Amino acid sequence: MTLRTPTKVERRAFVKQRVYFDVLRIVKTLFLLLVVSACAFPTQEPHIRRAEIPAKVIYVVSHGWHTGIVLKTAEIPEMIVWPELADFAGNQYIEIGWGDRDYYQGPETTWVTALKAAFWSTRSVLHMAGFDEPVKTFFSSSDVIEVALTEEALKKLSGFIARTHLRMETEEKAKIRPGLYGNSRFYPAEGKFHVFHNCNTWVAEALRAGGLPMSQFTITAGSVMAQVRDFVDEVEGHPD
Repeated sequence: MTLRTPTKVERRAFVKQRVYFDVLRIVKTLFLLLVVSACAFPTQEPHIRRAEIPAKVIYVVSHGWHTGIVLKTAEIPEMIVWPELADFAGNQYIEIGWGDRDYYQGPETTWVTALKAAFWSTRSVLHMAGFDEPVKTFFSSSDVIEVALTEEALKKLSGFIARTHLRMETEEKAKIRPGLYGNSRFYPAEGKFHVFHNCNTWVAEALRAGGLPMSQFTITAGSVMAQVRDFVDEVEGHPD
């Protein structure tokens, strides 16, 4: 039996397929290594102590692979320059998330868009969603943790989020397109998205600005939620 020699087109297709699956294996390996090591990095001491009385409440929401932060619109300090809030003046709550522009806004998520976001992201966006229902009702299928903060901590956290917006002028706002659910919109954002600095990393940075002892190498939703839960238990004085 004579074996047929592959054509040039077939050889090219085989090489492309081999490269594609090699990339997938590398991504999966990196992801597993990062999951294992994420909790091994030191964290800073929390700014909130029991002697301080937390007067404000925020929520951290996990949607599986992605996390976001929910604020009460009425509690956001007025001195924070955040013109985009005007779009949600009629809502009691606002959820904020950050991510790669094309992947976050795309109608479908595929390995191709995921790999592009992880290694060749060009721009990032903030997703802001306003709603009025209780947080745990609105996100009934998601993991939600309530976190008590001092007024100063909330001001720092809110300021961090507001500064993530990418604006041509300080007082101007720019919308890209309607968002994913509720009264929501996408906005241009600062920061470069990649596999080592993703949506969960940004949430950890925002929470760290607000005084939570989040690791500087947080990349998974599970790591975000575990650290937030530990913080809440420590502040409330009843660790598991």
